[in-house]
Amino acid sequence: MLEQDMALTDVIIKGIRKLQYSGLYVKDNFSEGIEIQDVISDELRHKMVTSVIKMMTDVGSNKHAHLGNRVQLMWQNLEHLVEEITSSNSIIFNLIDIKQFDLYTYQHSVNVCILSCILGKTCNISSQQLLRLAWAAVLHDIGKMLIDKKIINKPGKLTPAEFEIIKTHSRLGFDWIRQKCSLPSTVAASVLQHHEKFDGSGYPSGKKEGEIYLFAQIISVVDVYDAITSKRPYKEAVLPSEAYEYILGNSGLAFHPQVVEMFTKKIAPFPLGVQVQLSNGLKGIVYENYEDCLTRPLIKLYSKPMEPEAFIDLKNDTSAYNITIQKIFL
Repeated sequence: MLEQDMALTDVIIKGIRKLQYSGLYVKDNFSEGIEIQDVISDELRHKMVTSVIKMMTDVGSNKHAHLGNRVQLMWQNLEHLVEEITSSNSIIFNLIDIKQFDLYTYQHSVNVCILSCILGKTCNISSQQLLRLAWAAVLHDIGKMLIDKKIINKPGKLTPAEFEIIKTHSRLGFDWIRQKCSLPSTVAASVLQHHEKFDGSGYPSGKKEGEIYLFAQIISVVDVYDAITSKRPYKEAVLPSEAYEYILGNSGLAFHPQVVEMFTKKIAPFPLGVQVQLSNGLKGIVYENYEDCLTRPLIKLYSKPMEPEAFIDLKNDTSAYNITIQKIFL
């Protein structure tokens, strides 16, 4: 743990890299006024990741002696999650998510759960239904714990045969939930369908459009977004803006258009604090995002020494309507 204002020495930086973190947020004088906040408390996120680790580890080792306790604890955590999200009037996911490689599977499950609940709330799903959505989201990859780890963690490209085995994880998760957990049927069904696609090209059953549960449609979008924006041993992370474009480009194909529309209102393509270059050549950082126009944030410009602070409001400044964000620097 590092205290505020502690100097980042070479030893500390090496320690951070050894823990396999992909980056850090650095607060300096220029970024003053920007508050990077998670949509849930750090304490709850930590509890959820720990709970997921215990549950998935038990499933992977075929140990179920503590399953009842695991499920009860997860119920409590998910109830707190839904409470925190529903009590907030306006939520925008504004983070560059920084994961540890060795905890990716668990952190990914928690992220998909959080993002699914944000979109679920935007779709006006009730608190009771949000809790069911949260369960389906946090368990969406539980079936992967029942597949050979050599295939799951393979650093290179999967063979066609290996990919067919990977594709069984949604059915394995569905069966495990029905056999081992007393959860609503919509939870199991959504886990089964989270790789189905709007145009019918998904798996395991090739369902399309209205044949797919809304929960599965939501999980499908955020699962892809969180996966491709995460750095893995076999691939680099895609920028949030590029992932944003990928989701939009697959609206009506892989993803339900209405779910994509909700996604564009809640997931920032240019998260707070990221460095950007504008089409006019100027550089700065994202200072504020607008929920009704997430692609046109307020930018704090890098100024020369002794010059006053300068901003460009891409949404509200009429003189900036022809200016776009060309590049992100991480």
